[in-house]
Amino acid sequence: MSITPPPRDFAGRFGGQGAYAAEASAPATMFTKLQDAEPNLRATLSAAIAQLRGMAAADKAAPVPAVVIAASPGAGKSRIARELIATSAGYDPVVFHAPTLALCDEAADHARELGAEAHVIRGRLAPDPAEPNQQMCRKPALVARGIRLGLNIRESFCFNDGARCDHASRCAWLRQFEPEEVTGHRYMSTSYLGHPDPDEYGATLRVVDETFWAAQLSFVTIGIDDFRLPRTFLQHFTRGGRKKDRLIKAHADLISAAHALVDALLAGRSPMDLPYSAEDYRTFARVEYSAEADSPAPTPDQSEAQQSQLLTRAEEVLRHVSWYASVWTCLADAKDAGRRTLERLRLVRVQDRMALKVCRKHPTEHRQPMLLLDADADPEILGALDFDLQGSANTVLRPNAEVVQIHDRRMTHGSLLQGEELRETWRRVICREVLSDRVRQGGGVLVGASRKVVLRFFQDAGYEFDELPDDEVSRVMLKTPLHGAYWLWFGGRALGTNRYRDFSTVIVIGREELPVEALEDHGRALWGDRAGDDLEFVAAGEDGTVRLPEREVLYEMSDGSAFAVRVPCHPDPLIRRLQVQTRELATRQLVERLRLARSETRKRVVLGCNIPIPGLPVHDLVAWDAFCPTRLAAALGDALLKKGGMRLSDTGLIEDAPGVFSTFDAVKSYRKRHGIDAGIVLATLSPVLRGQLHRVHLREDRPYARLCEALVLARSADDACRRAEKIWGPLKQCFGDNQDET
Repeated sequence: MSITPPPRDFAGRFGGQGAYAAEASAPATMFTKLQDAEPNLRATLSAAIAQLRGMAAADKAAPVPAVVIAASPGAGKSRIARELIATSAGYDPVVFHAPTLALCDEAADHARELGAEAHVIRGRLAPDPAEPNQQMCRKPALVARGIRLGLNIRESFCFNDGARCDHASRCAWLRQFEPEEVTGHRYMSTSYLGHPDPDEYGATLRVVDETFWAAQLSFVTIGIDDFRLPRTFLQHFTRGGRKKDRLIKAHADLISAAHALVDALLAGRSPMDLPYSAEDYRTFARVEYSAEADSPAPTPDQSEAQQSQLLTRAEEVLRHVSWYASVWTCLADAKDAGRRTLERLRLVRVQDRMALKVCRKHPTEHRQPMLLLDADADPEILGALDFDLQGSANTVLRPNAEVVQIHDRRMTHGSLLQGEELRETWRRVICREVLSDRVRQGGGVLVGASRKVVLRFFQDAGYEFDELPDDEVSRVMLKTPLHGAYWLWFGGRALGTNRYRDFSTVIVIGREELPVEALEDHGRALWGDRAGDDLEFVAAGEDGTVRLPEREVLYEMSDGSAFAVRVPCHPDPLIRRLQVQTRELATRQLVERLRLARSETRKRVVLGCNIPIPGLPVHDLVAWDAFCPTRLAAALGDALLKKGGMRLSDTGLIEDAPGVFSTFDAVKSYRKRHGIDAGIVLATLSPVLRGQLHRVHLREDRPYARLCEALVLARSADDACRRAEKIWGPLKQCFGDNQDET
């Protein structure tokens, strides 16, 4: 373990990014034994399902009753929940929510294997299983615009009284709600939690698999000049031509209040000192919303051109209605809480213009009792989203893995996106790990990073995505092995999927981390403007940059030793919870795609960032420079993956590993400074790989060919010579170190 004490400044404070021996006790997770996990989960889930089935749906203003099962990824909580519900609630209307449609299909297939009836509800923009080149809705572009506006899509585009869409008789989306289709439990995307039920299914229980809280937050930015302008979309006259005197006065009061609010914020004064009550602000919100009644929605029997025109008009009006109303609602809530300052509403600069920014949370549309299956569930976050937790259980399984972590580099987004040399070094690391995995006859290598970083690696390799939509780019990157590995990124793609469960190595490059402003906005949305409690925000430095303070965080070491590292941590304890969710636990979710706890063989985990990850005990902390392969070892890795061998002559290095040695000058410079010795490069390799490499001497069957040394991946020395001839063509000579010249 390459650990050195970090340097100290004149005040004795630690500096640098490396790990150091800590005085505090090492953290130790209380792991559940694997053999106990399933019976414990089965008992806990059985009790939770019985408890929730006996509860009624909550009223609109009341919190939703819920039970949380926080079990490690791969513990089996989703599978066991489906088994128990299939037997105990088989005839009840139950809805399962999963992050993606693919996971819904997978879960429904499992339910059918159990003998239960399961029905997957596909979104209007999803592919039609019967016609994969078509979407479920035959008006996808118009419907997508309607969804963004928050319209009732069924009434606006499908059917409404006697009006019906021209495509209704052959609509795949409507067809899935026909009586003969709607049977058994439902499986729907988690995104449906933010929308009303598409029909009258009447669920009595909802099961939500994986985290969903971030989708319940939204952020609105409104230019102050626009906010102070008169609302031209408000109709001051009835259809009969009479003036709406009350609305005219209310509109004038609203504009006056808008000016007063902006002036107070620009002057640095608290808007809470303005002479308006909470009811005044709610009245302003109602005035803003009154424009909705004057903005006709499309109807199903209209032509697509007519619907598009109405949508364009609505987009000009309703977007502002909702946004502007959110400002007044935020002020009203703060008044009700007795606040002296505002947290969810503030003044920001956007492209050299001042704007109002509102941070909002949206509790779920559904009031049925919920069973939440989330390894990362946080009761503080769920409480902020108006869930009434009736119970919780936590099961953490020990990963069957060797965890290697880089302790002296953070691998920030900027360094990875801008550092071509750094990405090339990671490419060499990946090739080495892929080669080692293949030699061990492993199941494959998964590489994880942020999506932007993954995209940059593909672009480095020559992929061009300029003409492709984002969904197609994602599909290509997910299905294409690059440098011998498969790739995945943080977020929804790394939740729930079992696709990589048989892989034997996972490499995480960097980490997902929200910018400080975005992280604090999440905190504002969830907990801002509480009565009597203020959030703590990080102030900008003299240069205007906001930097998180560094805090000592301990690694959990597999041998019980105590090592720590200083990493940026938000000082507010609630916002710090969000940081752990979006940074540390996002890494753990990606790593757990290999289902480490249930693996019969020990897997390999490489964490390419120095931030400690809860629940992943580290076996080896290594420095980045010590972890990276030497240039010669990297060349060998490239050559072995591409050809199965590498010659150590100048010409051989250029031809066999052009990605590392591209010119004779490069080879000669390296040979002069470091030397090129087979024994030295072999000593840097893993014992398993070293045991399958054979050093041979060969002379190609061509004029003036010289005897040169080569390394070949083979079962034996004789096999190495046979493979050498397949790789480089006819040979005049080929013999191993312990063989006679032939």
